[in-house]
Amino acid sequence: MLFESKWIYYTTGQYKSADDKYGNPSPYFRQTFKLKGKVAKATLFASALGVFKIYINGSEVSCDYLSPGWVNYRKKLPFMQYDVTNMLCDKNAIGAVLGDGWAVGHLGSNYAFKRNGYSDRIEFTAILRIEYEDGSKEEITTDETWRASAGAILRSDIYMGEYIDNRLNLGDFSIFDYDDSNWNAASESVFKFSRNLYAEVIDIPPIVVKHTFKPVLIKKSENTYLYDVTQNISGVLRCVFKGEKGAKVVLRHGEVLSEGELYTENLRGAEATDTYVLSGDGEEVFRPLFTFHGFQFAEIKTEGNVEIIDITAEAMYTDLKSNGSFSCNDKIVNKIYQNALWGQRDNFLNVPTDCPQRDERLGWTGDAQIFCQSAMFNMDCRKFYEKYLSDVRDEQLGNGVIPVVAPVPPVGSYSYTGYDASAGWCEAIGEIPYIHYKMYGDKKIVRDNLPALKKLLDYYKKESPDYIRGYVGRYGDWLSLGKTTDLSVLSTLYYARAAYLAAELCAVVKDYEEEYYANLYTSVTAAFREKFVDAEGKIFSDTQSAYVIAYSFGIIDKETARKHLARKFEEDNGKLTTGFLGIRFLLPALCEVGLRDIAYQLITSKEFPGWGYSVVNGATTIWERWDSYTEKDGIKKGMNSFNHYSLGSCTEWMYAYCLGICPSFDKPGCKKVRFAPYFDVSGKITSANGYYDTKYGRITVEWKKTDKCYIYEVSIPMEIECEYEFPKMKVVNSSSKNGTYYFELVEA
Repeated sequence: MLFESKWIYYTTGQYKSADDKYGNPSPYFRQTFKLKGKVAKATLFASALGVFKIYINGSEVSCDYLSPGWVNYRKKLPFMQYDVTNMLCDKNAIGAVLGDGWAVGHLGSNYAFKRNGYSDRIEFTAILRIEYEDGSKEEITTDETWRASAGAILRSDIYMGEYIDNRLNLGDFSIFDYDDSNWNAASESVFKFSRNLYAEVIDIPPIVVKHTFKPVLIKKSENTYLYDVTQNISGVLRCVFKGEKGAKVVLRHGEVLSEGELYTENLRGAEATDTYVLSGDGEEVFRPLFTFHGFQFAEIKTEGNVEIIDITAEAMYTDLKSNGSFSCNDKIVNKIYQNALWGQRDNFLNVPTDCPQRDERLGWTGDAQIFCQSAMFNMDCRKFYEKYLSDVRDEQLGNGVIPVVAPVPPVGSYSYTGYDASAGWCEAIGEIPYIHYKMYGDKKIVRDNLPALKKLLDYYKKESPDYIRGYVGRYGDWLSLGKTTDLSVLSTLYYARAAYLAAELCAVVKDYEEEYYANLYTSVTAAFREKFVDAEGKIFSDTQSAYVIAYSFGIIDKETARKHLARKFEEDNGKLTTGFLGIRFLLPALCEVGLRDIAYQLITSKEFPGWGYSVVNGATTIWERWDSYTEKDGIKKGMNSFNHYSLGSCTEWMYAYCLGICPSFDKPGCKKVRFAPYFDVSGKITSANGYYDTKYGRITVEWKKTDKCYIYEVSIPMEIECEYEFPKMKVVNSSSKNGTYYFELVEA
């Protein structure tokens, strides 16, 4: 699709360098036009270096925020598309206000937290395509005839927050009769990137407000108010104030409290502070447009005569449809599921970020691939991951290496984010398409990403002629406890996994190199066993993660895995030690090798380390670290997020092992589903239920333990082929009727 509109900008302040703390006021644009007849269809397309909110005739074009989102703007231009047919009348006006967003505002983290990553000024382009009933067409496009002004938003930044002075409010600037005589002409931009960039309409749901909360006032002292939202969210506060002209309100956000006060040390360079100056004109609604914060607690401080009339917390993320649910009789496990779900919600803002609060919020490839199966059980992520994989491909290096974040912030020195072929991060280019194809059945995802996976494997082959990858990468089994898993062990394991994925994906599209990659997998597996596995099956570095990953990748057999995992848990006093990579495979592997009692002990435990420990200590999302907080040491200093989804990959186990819902890769898109539940014979979880929505309809599962047996009941759409497997159980009675299957089972 061709976009012929010009790019425009408006200078609202002095030049701001990459090192400046704050940006300039937001530019406002408007244009008027009259219709030439009856409209059959009107479509608005818009893009920006920055983020925008667009209005027509006094109303929002859409309820979206932070559009058009984040991509590598040097590779492609994201356009949003809106149907505005019903918004037009004889006399019309389009209005747009813009913020710094990802293109102009701060990006990065810690060592490289800078502004101006893609552009040192906000730029905007739009086309309104009108099709009249008589067959004629017209385009209203951005150019120098658009009017421009500064207004109430004095600065905006995703990380730093937004500053609004309502005394400078421009009023309803998107109506036809608005007086813009004091406005200036917009300037045409000589667009800084190639005109040959691929411009595409973003085929992904927008960021919208999905949930609201009424914060609870928990502390007040003079002019300072401390609120608890009761849930760690990504979003903002929508407030109603009343007071004198020039009075100011400052809102600070944080995830936790320390000694009864808002804790913000873990935000690092992100100020997460919004400011509002009152106009004094009755009740005033304050809602930041161009920022979001990761927070559960908020401090509101007033300066001058201000009354707080109302506060609502708005949680926002990409508008993905919920398509799954899990619950059981254990309240701790239910809360773990909800915390992982909220971690997904809070971090799925256009890009699957690691965390939503500090100076980071990056699309880490390792985190994304670890959690993708869990994510796809919870929500319809088809378009979301298609967009993200496009981001990943855009950042692939010429030598084939996949970076550890995508998009890669083009600010400062980003060598520390890993153009170093980190195991478990690079393989996102194979793992996510593999799971995506299994869940949705679209071969396009394979065709789009298989070449990039092959290119990565070419790099591995060149780097590792003996099939053993060296001591590469810097992340490994990130944030594991105790003994570290050797990086060469992990790198070689993921080399084998990448080869396996390539072979499987080649088979999907009948690629002639399927046999080559299958043989490569065999060669890497043999080399790994010779190099790292001794005669007793012990893997070098001897960690829980080494065994569960090696088993899950087909490198060691079930008996070997069982023997050494049983030993490791005895040596580790029954505690888990796995980090980001190992945790996805821990509970599934334990169940499959015959140690389901350990799996259920881990998921239901309230002790440190573990998911339940965070729950009993007030967590409403999944923590970044097992020891983000401990009773002994308090809040972990330094890098510490209380909202990371990575360790929430146990969600996959809840659906596929506790409920037993296992979509087939051979007949993808849930055309075939295997049901293979691992019941808790230890008696910690005695019932569970849930559902997963497929394109054919809803699968529901419910099971419970009675005095005599386990009862397992499934309802499944008639179009789905199903098969059943009950590990270590014997079927004593069964029946089926109209897509509902009933089983009574006892331990074998």
